[in-house]
Amino acid sequence: MLPKPLRSVLAHTRTLLWRQSQWPDPEQLFHAYGLYVIAAFLQQCWSPTLTKDVLMRHGAQIHPEAQPVGPNVTLHEFGDSFRNLSIGAHSHVGRQVFLDLTDRIIIEDSVSVGMRAVILTHLNVGEYPGKPIAKLIPKKQQPTILRRGCSVGAGAIVLCGVEIGEHAVVGAGVVVDRDVPPRTVVSSSRQKPDYEIPERLLHKAEQALARQR
Repeated sequence: MLPKPLRSVLAHTRTLLWRQSQWPDPEQLFHAYGLYVIAAFLQQCWSPTLTKDVLMRHGAQIHPEAQPVGPNVTLHEFGDSFRNLSIGAHSHVGRQVFLDLTDRIIIEDSVSVGMRAVILTHLNVGEYPGKPIAKLIPKKQQPTILRRGCSVGAGAIVLCGVEIGEHAVVGAGVVVDRDVPPRTVVSSSRQKPDYEIPERLLHKAEQALARQR
């Protein structure tokens, strides 16, 4: 059996190697593999302070007095930087929040975004062969804005182009598909009747697809 001092050294070395495997240097990752690996790192990173620092290093505009961000955030469609993300002073973005950076996400001062919330900035049903519905529901992208002092509950989904007004509150799990006026509490998703697409419109879209081939 190894002497106790040597066992201690080996245990310490194994711990350091484990820490390095869990917390690789983000700068080294970026230079070796690029921004997509940085996004994967942020999804697994358990440090909200490090998450905030890495986001800023790669273009996000985060106020120095913003709360730590995340951790375990998911970044989507960010291109060559995280510049479409803006977070104001004293704002908090919770754990496992999904941020779609196709267009700008503007989070003003003193905003709270609960864990596992989803903030979207684009709509795309998918332009695939044999999918005429894509002709009827065109792609779009728009900034999504969370105004000063508002709150978005855990698991809420804010759709692209929505503006949530100052000091408004969106409850947990609510799907927000329209602007929310200031000082308004939204406690449930808006109830809308189902809409059946007329057969003639679908047929017309299929014909348009056929002419493109």
